[in-house]
Amino acid sequence: MERKSFLASVLLLPFTRFFGRPHSDAVKACKTQRDAEGPFYKSGAPSKSVIETDGEAITISGTVFNSSDCSMPVPHATIDIWHCNTHGVYDNDGYRCRGLVKTDSRGEYTFKTIFPPSYGSRPRHIHFKVRATGFQELTSQIYFKGDPHIQNDFARNAETSRVISLVKEENILHGVFDIYI
Repeated sequence: MERKSFLASVLLLPFTRFFGRPHSDAVKACKTQRDAEGPFYKSGAPSKSVIETDGEAITISGTVFNSSDCSMPVPHATIDIWHCNTHGVYDNDGYRCRGLVKTDSRGEYTFKTIFPPSYGSRPRHIHFKVRATGFQELTSQIYFKGDPHIQNDFARNAETSRVISLVKEENILHGVFDIYI
């Protein structure tokens, strides 16, 4: 490397880090891991922020970010959500436990549903697809810390960012899940 190029790169390094230009390892670290769609996805779910009410209430909120810089929110992205009911059954005829939510102008979203049960050997989980103009569709699942079934399932390979903590406030479980597309 020429001395001039070396000095330029060394002098610009703090500038680029200060303004948030990520190192390639940082970009890899902020991509949400893909996961199986599973056999129960059904397109055409209605837009609604309350997905299901028959069971223990849970609210999930977060922000959808552009994974190319790890910090730019993605406004007006669509999150397609589905999970089983309190009996561990997916509704394949209607749209119970299914819905679409959109991020706002800041890339933020919130939805309320039920805390899905584990069924068979599967841990508790919520499926989702994220779609936004200019981005590749992301299909994945979120899991919940402390679920003993995670270790007996393919979910054991889930990155820790997809295994979220829940806090109970006023009889409602709350979780935060940021998504990087």
